[in-house]
Amino acid sequence: MGEVESVSKLSDFLLELYHDASECTSDEFRLRVLRNLQRFIPFDFGVWGGGRADGRLVTDLTVLNQSEALLGDWGTVAEYDAFCDLTLNRLGATARFDDVPEYRASLAYNEHWRQFNASNMMATILGERTDGYVSFVGLCADDRPRTFSDRERRFKQMLMPHLSQALRMNRELWIRRAAMEDEAIALVDQQGWVLCTQGPFDDFARQEWRGNVAHLPAVVMGVLKRGNRWRGELLDARMSRFGSSYVVHLSVHSTLSGLSPREREVAGLFASGMTNKQVARALGTSPSTVRNQVVRIYEKLGISSKAELAGFVGGM
Repeated sequence: MGEVESVSKLSDFLLELYHDASECTSDEFRLRVLRNLQRFIPFDFGVWGGGRADGRLVTDLTVLNQSEALLGDWGTVAEYDAFCDLTLNRLGATARFDDVPEYRASLAYNEHWRQFNASNMMATILGERTDGYVSFVGLCADDRPRTFSDRERRFKQMLMPHLSQALRMNRELWIRRAAMEDEAIALVDQQGWVLCTQGPFDDFARQEWRGNVAHLPAVVMGVLKRGNRWRGELLDARMSRFGSSYVVHLSVHSTLSGLSPREREVAGLFASGMTNKQVARALGTSPSTVRNQVVRIYEKLGISSKAELAGFVGGM
């Protein structure tokens, strides 16, 4: 592949890349991009994912033409993998198995990669905006007459910043589509690492969890993964599945959430225009009890009139 041809192919690929980013869900997008890459670089299967650099934990993964066990089982040899060492120490640079001296004699190669017919690999790791989070794209091959060439490596390296940017755009587009008024949302991976956000998510999270939140607390993810809503000091959270990831919705507690269930009931009736006597009759209690409850409601909300109360109730 000559340099002029390489630039032309890069342009064609990028046109499709950014078009697909606006049309496909995140998992579909990554699969389509990997398939398109096969037109320019011959490889048998590919992986595109992300996770924690510290601990080498893969928590977000899309695999083309191979089992997810390719990286799911990799954890058993991860700390001994010299190829991973090389790519983590050279973020943004594309490396090949052949760049590691005697790599094919190593434990990681023979006990893992070779078991999945990955006799050749070309991979790039990028640091992402979330602190401690990295993304990677690896292209693997078995039936190749030779290793990945320098030209193929340069072509892939030219693509990597675009792949990262296009995936970020794709995720932001889909979470905007999922957003609801008065909510902040984030796309998170299986372990709760924040991939992208929409609305005041960072501000909400800092107030609730007292600091910069690169990933959701484990206890919160545990509650949400069980299908339950999570309720904190300031926020409510709910979560829905989105491909291999999750969309998390955060909303601030209603102002009326500080009231007891009975007080909220009294507030609703009183704000609707009823008198103390009418509220008492509706609830089977005395007007004096209702009067005392209204006083406590006013104190809790910091208001002094029925008109103000009606404004709060309207936002219930």
